[in-house]
Amino acid sequence: MTLFELKEKIATLNAAIKADADWIAEKAADPNVPMDEIKAKTTHRDELAARRDLLQKQHDDMEKAQRDALALQGSGSSGVTEKEVLTKNKAAFYRAVAFGDKEAARKTYSALGAIPAGSADLGSGSNLLPTNLSNEIITEPFEENSLRQVEETSQVAGLEEPRLLFSIDDEDLLEDVADAETAKEIATSTELVTYGRYKTKVKIEVADTVVYGADAQLVSKIEGGLRSALARKEKLRAFAKSADDDHKHMSFYMVGIKGVTGTSVVDAIMKALGDLDDMFRANAKVVMRAADWYSYLQTLNGANNELFTAKPQDVIGVPVIFNDKATIPIVGDFRYAKQNYEPTAVLDSDKDVDTGLFKYVLTAWGDHQIKLKSAFRLAIVAIGVIGGIATKSLDAITAAAIFNTDDDNKPTSGIAYLWQKLVAGTWTDLTNAYTGYNAATLTVDDDGADAGISFRCKITYDNTSVYTNAITIPGA
Repeated sequence: MTLFELKEKIATLNAAIKADADWIAEKAADPNVPMDEIKAKTTHRDELAARRDLLQKQHDDMEKAQRDALALQGSGSSGVTEKEVLTKNKAAFYRAVAFGDKEAARKTYSALGAIPAGSADLGSGSNLLPTNLSNEIITEPFEENSLRQVEETSQVAGLEEPRLLFSIDDEDLLEDVADAETAKEIATSTELVTYGRYKTKVKIEVADTVVYGADAQLVSKIEGGLRSALARKEKLRAFAKSADDDHKHMSFYMVGIKGVTGTSVVDAIMKALGDLDDMFRANAKVVMRAADWYSYLQTLNGANNELFTAKPQDVIGVPVIFNDKATIPIVGDFRYAKQNYEPTAVLDSDKDVDTGLFKYVLTAWGDHQIKLKSAFRLAIVAIGVIGGIATKSLDAITAAAIFNTDDDNKPTSGIAYLWQKLVAGTWTDLTNAYTGYNAATLTVDDDGADAGISFRCKITYDNTSVYTNAITIPGA
């Protein structure tokens, strides 16, 4: 008999003993119940207790033997460490899930020390992920989602939390300790933030050679893949710019956080920091894309500028966390945002016999809440033209504007073009004598009058003008 089975039997006996004890307590005071029945029930209770004590001793001896064995293994006398034993047990569970062996999956719960005796569903039915493994996969920090460096992640069922991290005895003093936006938000919303139960499903594929292979490789492949997939799902939700009504509250970009505009990414961040209330600014951090920071550096004058070697937080003044999905930098106190998962998670598996791949599917339930949107600001860079480039094709030159934003946000209107040519050392505006002189594409005469002449384009957007590189038409 395994330790796990002993735990179950002891839990069953304890329940029966309690039922007898409750019956005796109720009937002993009833004069209509014969004493013989009460004595019989008492004898039955004592017999159950004696059986329980025998099993408990066997359980304690077996548990001590296992602890001693682990201690011996951990001491290095057998060359097997406690970590290796744990890896072996994890691998046994993952293989049991892969092969649909519910009995084997059930027995590994005890080895992993995850499910207490007497639980309603000890691994039967769906492949419930043992609590210890669920904690490691879901709540253990990992680098793939850098937002976890500044946000708390928990695993609590039915979680509710107050919006503010402190309480105020006199509600009339609210405006004295919080800015107007915070006071208004608290007054118009519920005092408690309730975390919902939204399904998150992630999938990974594992080759059959890994499933049949070494324990360490199997555990690393599955847990690393599930964590990475879960991280990506978290990022996509936290930085989503479109979502359905059930999920839009999870995104920093869709809950109505105030935007502050600047001429550059650092200017916008500094203005956003200045716009925060003191109680949020004291613990403020910035989450932004690394690409935006390096693009800002490239706009600085002079490669010897000391900012090129400075850390972002040394320039901005608060910690900076890079996240590739933060297309608009988020500035604020990230103690007011949290990811919570329900303790129960389900791990299922299926095999594609044609490819030999096992598909592991993790289903978890949780929620991402921005508890107080006034604790954050969006640092929005005013879109501007920062450069231009001209390219040559047959009988034509085309100009393209370079903006300080990604392709999805580039303006499609309001851009003015004016072509120029170099005449006696002076750039001279073209007229309607040239087709496309005020458009993106200029028509030129490669083999005739324009041979040997240099052209460039003046691009204007929002009262800012830039010039493209010069294109010289080859001589005939």
